[in-house]
Amino acid sequence: MRAAVRTGLLGLTIAFKDDVPPPPPCDPNVPIAPTDVLIKVKSAAINPVDYKLPRLVGGTVVGIDLSGTVERVGADVTDFKVGDNVFGRSPIIGGRGGSLADFALVPMDEIAIKPEWLSFNQAAALGVAYLTGLQSLRAGNVSKDSSVLIIGASGGCGIAGVQLARALGASRVVGVCSGRNFDFVKGTSGMELELIDYTKEGSIEKFRGENIGKFDCIYDTVTGSGRGEDYVASMMPLLKESTGTYVQINGSPTTMARHVIGRMKAQRKVVFTSGKGKKDLEEIVSLLKIFVARPHLDVKTFDENGVKGAFEQLRGRRTKGKIVFNME
Repeated sequence: MRAAVRTGLLGLTIAFKDDVPPPPPCDPNVPIAPTDVLIKVKSAAINPVDYKLPRLVGGTVVGIDLSGTVERVGADVTDFKVGDNVFGRSPIIGGRGGSLADFALVPMDEIAIKPEWLSFNQAAALGVAYLTGLQSLRAGNVSKDSSVLIIGASGGCGIAGVQLARALGASRVVGVCSGRNFDFVKGTSGMELELIDYTKEGSIEKFRGENIGKFDCIYDTVTGSGRGEDYVASMMPLLKESTGTYVQINGSPTTMARHVIGRMKAQRKVVFTSGKGKKDLEEIVSLLKIFVARPHLDVKTFDENGVKGAFEQLRGRRTKGKIVFNME
């Protein structure tokens, strides 16, 4: 089958291959685990974690996000049947995952039924970015009338955060991104929001000075993502005293170590998207439907040039919204 795979000594190089062995349950004579679902992949999205993980951790086939059609189900699977259109994640734990392939084997609690009003490409974009956004905003206690600052508002996780904050009832949403992306963020968010141009001299400083202690939640998708940016010290004073929460999805090794041992500083949290996301995927779909929001896509062809160009683009952080491969 076709697949994007990790190659080289450590498996940090990504290449397109058209002769990769499919998951064993593609053979009807091979048993499928009781809680597994075999999916014919229609679309798959990529995330920075896909090129950061070595083969030993992430497995041979690249990718987490997917959408497609159910081909086989295990004996304990009751929510899905052959022919259902689904979306969700093919988790990396255990090395059996990998969404950038013609077929993927996934646990039943990592997928949900795809609604008809979402295309396969749109549904494939929801897995990592929107689950991370929803779980991060929950960690920040975002609800009706909350004030939310989203750092990195034009990226996949940032756009998801903007849309979901609105859907959860936030009354004030502010995004930090490059000024050249203002129109894109406004158009994709489907709402009026304040935007701060971090590339414009003095804009961040002016914003900070006018907003000390005004935010219930700061959702930071940028700090610790690999380019050296660190917004924590400068933005923490914008939280409401005692009640505000600063939520990161990346961080320095020290930050990650503090998170693991439960020693994060007051009002700070790190969120790693948790497994068994079926219910959260269903909630995301409900929120997007109510507020008529959709992920913004950069659709690529699934071939050698498409895979190479997409990962170069992702590494260069030149992406608006989500990169998605049309696998058909």
